[in-house]
Amino acid sequence: MKKICIFVQKNEMPRITIKYINRIARVMRLLVTIQAYHHYTMMQMSRQLLQVDNSWQDAEHMSNLVNMMMPFLESSPTDFIHNKDEVSDEALDNYNGFKKWVKIAQITGISEKTLTAFCKNVDNSHSVIRLRILGHMYYPDYLKAFLLYLNKSISKTQLQNSFVEFTISGKTKPANFAMFRKVILDIEKTMEQIKKKQMSRSKNGKS
Repeated sequence: MKKICIFVQKNEMPRITIKYINRIARVMRLLVTIQAYHHYTMMQMSRQLLQVDNSWQDAEHMSNLVNMMMPFLESSPTDFIHNKDEVSDEALDNYNGFKKWVKIAQITGISEKTLTAFCKNVDNSHSVIRLRILGHMYYPDYLKAFLLYLNKSISKTQLQNSFVEFTISGKTKPANFAMFRKVILDIEKTMEQIKKKQMSRSKNGKS
């Protein structure tokens, strides 16, 4: 019987340099910011939903609209009749999730005050509109994949395959990397503007 030798190539360890550390720190700051925003905006949506008493007619209208735009979802009016106890639980879960990422953000040098101001800014002024619409759902996975790539845990091809979006028919397609990069720059720009405003107010003795 022939012996079969299997050679397993071990993952190469990343070279620890100042550039590498800065890249990891940047990705981590972006990850905690987007994760915190995700829980914040979902919490706000639940709170707004609790203030709405939706009728069967409203639910039927929403179901017809969704089925027209996204037929693959096959929604029914019951999908839009919300249980207030369930919505309250979702709001609490997202509040706890937000607070968890706030604590992690502080380790990366982002204060709770700055992070909360960023979340309010995106929701109210639409400063990073693509993040508000869908980005907070996709981007954490992209950033986690990029961290694995920086740590040489996955290949460049595997990284590229991680960048996907869902089409209106429910199928996956390659993500728009140029748009993702623009959103990342917009997030960092908005965060920097908020920090400068807070520092200026602090110097002037305002809260």
